[in-house]
Amino acid sequence: MAKLRDNPRTDASTPGDPDALPAPETIEVTSRRVKCDGGGAALGHPVVYYDMGEENFVECGYCDRRFVLAVGAGDDHH
Repeated sequence: MAKLRDNPRTDASTPGDPDALPAPETIEVTSRRVKCDGGGAALGHPVVYYDMGEENFVECGYCDRRFVLAVGAGDDHH
């Protein structure tokens, strides 16, 4: 299911929202900077890079993969 823009029912980037759909895939990472290619191959998308900033997760704008910072990782950011 493709993510619809400005539709809170498909916006899984709102933790705690009971109406938000879960991310299609959650990947635990050890860095606040991540890259996503949608899994590569024919089902992939262009490579994009994200920075979590002050959050402990970020979602890909193409495929909605959620990258979650592992506990204790990325503490050097502050």
